[in-house]
Amino acid sequence: FQSVVESLFEGIISFSSGVLGPDMARKAFPVVATIFFFVLFNAWLALLPFYQFVGFVSGEENLIKAHLLRSAGTDLNMPLALALVSFFFVEYWGFKANGFRYLKKFFAFGSIFSRGIFQGLIDMFVGFLEFVSELIRVVSFTFRLFGNMTAGEILVVMITFLVPLVVTNFVYGLELLVGLIQSVIFAGLTLVFLSVAVRHEEH
Repeated sequence: FQSVVESLFEGIISFSSGVLGPDMARKAFPVVATIFFFVLFNAWLALLPFYQFVGFVSGEENLIKAHLLRSAGTDLNMPLALALVSFFFVEYWGFKANGFRYLKKFFAFGSIFSRGIFQGLIDMFVGFLEFVSELIRVVSFTFRLFGNMTAGEILVVMITFLVPLVVTNFVYGLELLVGLIQSVIFAGLTLVFLSVAVRHEEH
């Protein structure tokens, strides 16, 4: 188990170094590794059966009316909170690396005077699109994780009731892989966006 954990940590730091460089990778590693392991273990914990089968049962029908526990990934609040952590982490380092010049990426008003009105308007429009895409990351991060985790849980429950045990085990194995992929995607996109924010240069 220790070897597996050490291999995961080494994989994260080497991947971070490849994207950000050694110095910046060490600074970003604690947050990126926390995001990776948090998403991974929440996805795997969601496969425990008590999430689906512990709840408040109605008297006559003997059916679960309300679940007592919910896996974290299927509650919209957790993916949203994690997306906000990633967003503010990237923006913090963007400002720290570039100062207020980082805002030129979004508000290129000065290019009207330096590059002409036509090119300046194009730069302003491109900056507006950059600003919108920066904010949309929160939404895309949130619903990517929420959608995949919710769909996986629904799939496991449906397969449990429809087909024998062997197929259910296959779906569980698939969900283990999906949890790993989602954690890699979330942490990897955070690294990529951080790299873009830190190394931003005016073109």
